[in-house]
Amino acid sequence: DSVRITLLFVLGTVPTGILLAVLLAILLSYPLRHLKFAHRTLIFVPVIISSAVAGVLFKWLFHPVVGYINYWMVQLGFFDSMADAPNWLASKGWALLAVIIATTWRQLGFNVIIALAGVQNIDETFYDAAKVDGANTFQRLRHITLPMLSPTLFFLLIINIIYSFQAFGEIHVLTEGGPGRATTTLVYSIFYDAFVGTPQRGIASAQAYILAIMVIGMSYLNYIFINRRVHYQ
Repeated sequence: DSVRITLLFVLGTVPTGILLAVLLAILLSYPLRHLKFAHRTLIFVPVIISSAVAGVLFKWLFHPVVGYINYWMVQLGFFDSMADAPNWLASKGWALLAVIIATTWRQLGFNVIIALAGVQNIDETFYDAAKVDGANTFQRLRHITLPMLSPTLFFLLIINIIYSFQAFGEIHVLTEGGPGRATTTLVYSIFYDAFVGTPQRGIASAQAYILAIMVIGMSYLNYIFINRRVHYQ
């Protein structure tokens, strides 16, 4: 169960985090005059916040009665009232999604800064030539930005996979692996078996080996199958 939950957690955080980072990096690459520095600062702030602080913040945001997330979901018409809105952290169907959202938000600033550096490293002459040839915005994004950004995306993919496999703080503060074992990832299972209740350090050590093999295996598969698609300048 811990391996399955870990894989679901990785699938939920990695693609979402990279996609949002690329979109925000492209938006920030356009001239925003005096607001550019402010936007970058606001986006990067979550990175310097500890996982404990982020967990407490989202614990209030996901609160079923006074939380802003349920409040705005009701205001936007997703639910009729606060009573119909989900109890995120106490529901097996919603708890993992809540942890994914919190973890993605905290990692987003790092991803945006790396993606923005990649976008700004693309030579403007490629875009100028594409405009002369009549390429629209989507075509320039598809045939210039994404291929030239592929080394950065490959780096973000590896880093985010490793980060997601090792995520712990948000899970511990928000759900403590619950409800039941709905958010017990492999890292949290290792922690629980090693330090909570009756220690089972042999089982925890075995799980740590499994985690290491999974991280190395995923990184190697990415290098074998995705690296060949990377457009190195």
